[in-house]
Amino acid sequence: MTALEQTTAIEIKETRVSFSETGKGEAVLFLHGNPGSRKDFAGIQARADSLACRLIMPDRPGHNGSEELINENNDVWLDTDVYAELIDRRCNGSAWLFGYSMGCHIAARIAIRHPAKVKGIIMAAPYLTPDNPSEKPTSIPELAKGAVIGTALGIVLPLVSQTKMQQHLEKVFIPAPLSDDFRDTWLPRYTRFESLMAMMTDKNNMLKTLNEVRDGMKSLKCPVYVIFGEKDAVCSVENQKKVIAECIPAAKLQSIPEAGHALPLSHAEDCIRTIKEALQIQ
Repeated sequence: MTALEQTTAIEIKETRVSFSETGKGEAVLFLHGNPGSRKDFAGIQARADSLACRLIMPDRPGHNGSEELINENNDVWLDTDVYAELIDRRCNGSAWLFGYSMGCHIAARIAIRHPAKVKGIIMAAPYLTPDNPSEKPTSIPELAKGAVIGTALGIVLPLVSQTKMQQHLEKVFIPAPLSDDFRDTWLPRYTRFESLMAMMTDKNNMLKTLNEVRDGMKSLKCPVYVIFGEKDAVCSVENQKKVIAECIPAAKLQSIPEAGHALPLSHAEDCIRTIKEALQIQ
């Protein structure tokens, strides 16, 4: 029997955050990729009966069912305060973090900013550094705040992003093909203007905090578990492993030879085994 999933929303910093939760026991907060949604973890949630823990799966601010985070001061760490309050209000003040793709970088930032709230981190297909070391933040989110330019971008960006987004989704599922069902469901959602702005903002925050997060990860005291798919076509596994080796040498690593980037969707059982190992669940 699949564990009962409850979906609701909570307001944090004047932002409505939509999330699902299921199971009982120690809290695990799931942080999806970019683009992504709480449905990235549907395969894990479907097997939640085998986990003696509580799964809290939010749509990150600006993504899917959650509102955009109002950030008037352009504080690149503001989202971590949102997750910290979510942990306080739904996880009794502390939780394990399960990050997927860019969610791993966000998990690290939460642990750096709020170490007392993080019991440990599990990283699946981590995206901790861009493959292009010279990549810079985009100015599009700032330009979009203007009335005229924002209106124009709101019309143009969803149209011009279709092909690039489909190519990205195809890379996510390599070595398997992208299913028609997944494409038809999520391509329209990921190319909504609001979703595109959230993706760009999240990527900007990552780029702006790269060095600070690298330094901060070297001081992490919590346990870290990492799962790689060796056929990841979204980001260089070698580059991600270098960051882990440099910044979190004590992390426990696992590689899946025939897996790609979509680990929570394609290899949910492997993710569940790692959760059980980390939380010492029999």
